Amino acid sequence: MHIHLWPYKAIYIGISPDNDVHAHHAVQICIGLDKDISVQDYKAQSIHTGQCIVIFEDVPHKILAQDNQIVVIYLEPEDRQNQQFLKALRQAKSDGINTLPLTSKELGSISQHLFTDVDIDKVWKTVNKAVGLVYSPALSSRPEDKRVRAVIDIIASQRGCAIDMAFLSSKVFLSPSRLTHLFKQEVGIPISRFIVWWRVRAAIEQLSKSATLTEAAHASGFSDLPHMSKTFKQLFGFAPSRYSNRTPLKFTVISRLIQAESSLTRE
Repeated sequence: MHIHLWPYKAIYIGISPDNDVHAHHAVQICIGLDKDISVQDYKAQSIHTGQCIVIFEDVPHKILAQDNQIVVIYLEPEDRQNQQFLKALRQAKSDGINTLPLTSKELGSISQHLFTDVDIDKVWKTVNKAVGLVYSPALSSRPEDKRVRAVIDIIASQRGCAIDMAFLSSKVFLSPSRLTHLFKQEVGIPISRFIVWWRVRAAIEQLSKSATLTEAAHASGFSDLPHMSKTFKQLFGFAPSRYSNRTPLKFTVISRLIQAESSLTRE
């Protein structure tokens, strides 16, 4: 089992975890490698089944694919490249959960680029082509609020750690209440949830450097390990410690300068 983590993107490869109902900020594309998977939509009270399923952000869901080999691609909506893809996807599909077509050739291409030598760009192009979005439309001409973009960049650069509203609002010369309202208006979720999302990413990065679960929790701004585990489960449907008792989960953090890999260790 493996998690590859890029800025604004992530890929999980392995056995589908036994998960509870959860929701998170990223758009999620689930691909069954050996057979179809099902996803239960707790908002619409429906079940979607197929080889490739897209789950838009903040939709409560449960993956029904226990013991299946799956690939899960996470796309964060703030990234400009992701925005272009997601805008086109929303024009083709409704918000919520949708089944997408995948040919055997496309599935083989995705598997090749994931297992031979992980190439996010080639995986991206294959998925893009598979859902008919090769010629994605240009981004909206609606101007981006520079203050909100600055706050997003600060949170991302600090991985959500050591950040509070007073600090952020002072950086963009807004009151905390005005920034809270503006951020929700522009991004679609409360700023507190966005910070938590980046703290979880920071915890995963710490685990990639051989930190224990407790060390990762403290380094990423959580008050303690139970707080991090509870948040992780709310976002992904399972606690990170479950892998300590079963199959080790390997992390790869990819940036411009660093690649780091290690097994998830027990507290």
